[in-house]
Amino acid sequence: MKFREEEYREQIRKESSGTKVWSMGQSRRYKIVENWEEIKVDVMYEANKAKFSQNAKLKEVLLSTKGDIDARGFPFWAYWNGRILERIREELRAKEERDEKALKLLLDAFEDYRFSRKDPKGWAMKQKKTAEAKSKPEQEK
Repeated sequence: MKFREEEYREQIRKESSGTKVWSMGQSRRYKIVENWEEIKVDVMYEANKAKFSQNAKLKEVLLSTKGDIDARGFPFWAYWNGRILERIREELRAKEERDEKALKLLLDAFEDYRFSRKDPKGWAMKQKKTAEAKSKPEQEK
């Protein structure tokens, strides 16, 4: 969770207004866990996975979608909320209906995000090497 203080986390959990929850989550009066930037996408994924796993109607709606999901919000979360929903959709599909290639790309994106936050210099080096490898002519590879 984002905040260290259990009491504050419980206040957020009990709040029924989504707007109020969002506002409480923006507070800087309470200490945030040290690795929040690294784990925040995974925390959002886990919360949404629980929501769609427990609500048959929402699950049905999500499974009826195809392709990229266009989510709303600030740029960071608009991007990640879409990827989170796409990942959950593929994971909830029956194995024979699952797009394994799309799921692998999504899992790689989540891993890449975690790595970029945990080791920014290492991630930048990896990105540079990948770009260099892609730019080499075929015979040099």
